Amino acid sequence: LTIYPLRNRIQLIFYIRYYSVAKLTAGSTTIPVGGSVTLSCSVEPSAGWKYRWFRRTSDTSVEFSKNFKENSDITVTQGGIYRCEGERGNPVVVTRQPNSSQMFSGETITLTCEVQGGETTEWTCEWKRDGSIIPGTHSKDWTFIVSESSSGDYMCQCRRRDDWFSSTHKTISLTKPRAALTAGSTTIPVGGSVTLRCLIESSVGWKYRWFRQISSTSEEISTGNEENRVITVRQGGIYWCEGQRGNPPFFSQPSYDVIIEKTCEFCS
Repeated sequence: LTIYPLRNRIQLIFYIRYYSVAKLTAGSTTIPVGGSVTLSCSVEPSAGWKYRWFRRTSDTSVEFSKNFKENSDITVTQGGIYRCEGERGNPVVVTRQPNSSQMFSGETITLTCEVQGGETTEWTCEWKRDGSIIPGTHSKDWTFIVSESSSGDYMCQCRRRDDWFSSTHKTISLTKPRAALTAGSTTIPVGGSVTLRCLIESSVGWKYRWFRQISSTSEEISTGNEENRVITVRQGGIYWCEGQRGNPPFFSQPSYDVIIEKTCEFCS
């Protein structure tokens, strides 16, 4: 089986951004013998935050207090390097339709910014590419046709009143595939036939179209109305195939040509 390299690789990255910085203060930076030190963590504006605490000794960092409660103040009895972070609001995830493991340049994709736990809330959302707001993307659903110019770093944000919630990291690979054609033999025996196979690796949902050329004339010999990945031919000529999927249909790059010769029965 011959596999040809994919072209026009595009990558969309959806990632999280934080806009507030946690502030850590200590009642003292020295723990007295048998004593303790109080640490305080705060984020402005301060409403609704819960805090996570971390302690590092040498190269190891351990989270020792999770954000199941507000715990903006903690008491420590061990030395080390301490840090904290705040967390509030609803987690945001990006989903896509179609939910295929691969998308291809020229196909239509819909990205949705989903605020988990906020299904009954009316959200105002926006999308950014490389840090710049994309005009006209005020909805949590964004539909566009993928092209080379789509390349960049993407994120979505949804707002309820004065709070912004940013999407988690998501990577979508977008490629323009080429169909690969293989032949059981390139010579048709007298009274016989040859089997041809067409395949697009690493993705599903494809149907295949077959073409045959004689001299300067090219004809489609099998349409993409069914999977027909394998066909049998009894005529010589130049053959190639291409993949088709989706509605409206999206077409792969055509395969490279394969020349099939027919044995001459009455040649000397």
